[in-house]
Amino acid sequence: MNSDRRVFSLILILFLLGSCSPGNDQPEATSTEVQEGSALDAATEGATGEQTAGLISQWGISAEASSEFANPEWSASQAVGSPDAPGCGDYQFAWASAASDSIETLEIIFPRPLYPQKINIHESFNPDQVVKVEVFNADTGAYYTVLQKNPLQIDRPCPYELQVLVEGIDFKTGQVRITVDQSQLGLGWNEIDAVQLVGFLTPPED
Repeated sequence: MNSDRRVFSLILILFLLGSCSPGNDQPEATSTEVQEGSALDAATEGATGEQTAGLISQWGISAEASSEFANPEWSASQAVGSPDAPGCGDYQFAWASAASDSIETLEIIFPRPLYPQKINIHESFNPDQVVKVEVFNADTGAYYTVLQKNPLQIDRPCPYELQVLVEGIDFKTGQVRITVDQSQLGLGWNEIDAVQLVGFLTPPED
C-alpha cells in the first residue's frame, strides 16, 4: 500500500513539473510584415526630404553644370541638398555660372525616381532668369520640357522659390535639367541654391 502511494506521489510530482516547464506560458511568436523600401524611406527622407500621404519630397544628391564660377565655391555641387545660403545675395553656397551674361544649364540627380508633381527651385541671387525646366526619361534617354518661359525681373526679394507644377508626365524621373538665360535682362548671375523634386513612387490616381 505504501509503495502504491509512493508511485502515485511520484507520478503526481512528474505531472506537475511537466505542466510548469519553461516556455509553456510564453505567447505565440508573431511576425511583422515590413513594406518594401521602408528602410530606404527612413534613411532617404531623413537626409533629403519628407513623405506625406504618399507624396515624397527629396533634395538633389549630385549635380553638374555647363560651367561654374569656381570650385568648390559657386560650383554645381552647391545646389545639392537643402537650401543653405544665409539670405539673398552673392553667396558661395549656391551655384553660379562662369559668366554673368550667358545661357547655362544645371542638371540635378535625385535619390530615386518619382512620378513628378512639382519641382521647387530655390534661387538666392538675381531670380528669376530660369527659362526652361526639363525632366529626364531613362527609358527613352530623352528630356521632356515641363516649363518654358522668358526670363523675369521680379519685385519680390530673394531667396526666391520658383514652383513648377508638372503635368502630362507619365513616367518616373530622377533627373532635372534647368536652363537659365542671363543674357537678356542684364541682371548678372542667377544663382541656384537648391532644387527639390516632389512626386509619387507609384502612378498618381486621376
